[in-house]
Amino acid sequence: MGLSLIKSSAFRRGSIVSTVLLISASLIIPLSSPASAAESCTDTLTKAQAASYVRMSSYQQPPHGWFDINSGKYQGIDVEVIEEVLKGLNIKDWDYVTADWGAMIPGLTACRWDIMSIGMTYTKLRSEKVQFSLPVYQYGVAMLVAKGNPKKIKGKADWKGKKVGGIIGSTDDQVIGGVKGATYVPFTKYSDLYRALSTGRIDAGMVDELQGAYDFKLQPQPKITLVKNWTGKAVGISSIVMRLGDTAWITAVNEQLKIMRANGKLKAILLKYGMPESAYITCDAPTSFTADGIAQCL
Repeated sequence: MGLSLIKSSAFRRGSIVSTVLLISASLIIPLSSPASAAESCTDTLTKAQAASYVRMSSYQQPPHGWFDINSGKYQGIDVEVIEEVLKGLNIKDWDYVTADWGAMIPGLTACRWDIMSIGMTYTKLRSEKVQFSLPVYQYGVAMLVAKGNPKKIKGKADWKGKKVGGIIGSTDDQVIGGVKGATYVPFTKYSDLYRALSTGRIDAGMVDELQGAYDFKLQPQPKITLVKNWTGKAVGISSIVMRLGDTAWITAVNEQLKIMRANGKLKAILLKYGMPESAYITCDAPTSFTADGIAQCL
């Protein structure tokens, strides 16, 4: 198991700070011993409010969160939600550290950042490693097929004997891997997945529904069809992610989300970025889980 040296950028409000992080999708080396790391990572609220500063992980995933070159700022659904939460906690400064999706949870548990700025699907498996906030919104994943769907792939039942692409660290491996006879093909970036499908190296793919629509609007994919309604599709809860045991921090974030629900700011942010009304949910915990372990509020 090796490490990959990735040049990332941490974007502080008003400035850009370059940094180099040792990140692997499967391994993050802590900066301190396990014992000291555990002790220093369960009092985030106290430290964050004392310094008026936090470090957040980020993943380039429009419209959820991305760095806009023109404005020089991060923007997106999840970015606006988390920044509103931080303002409510009187935290005035923060850095964004970009990383691969598969490094998000390992980096959090290794104390390389204090919270994720990008929402993550709530699953049973992930909840054993991290703490999810109150549900922020709920939506589904789109299926990608070759233009015109020549292989007649309408859903999970048609994945047998097919190569289906997904993103490393997402729920794709659980969903695709749960279909007998289907072959899960992992990718680190959607652009690589799109290319593989366009050239016939895979038969189908999975994409975040909102990002897929956004990507195709910016850069049309003439050889791909995005299918929003497919057999076996299930919606899932997306939440803010923090470390297990960081109780005061978790409670404080949840209180701010409750305030945003009450004053209408949360719903307004979702609608601003084109989310449907059905994406806005108010349950305080999952009401059910899919067979793949994905949390739902039904």
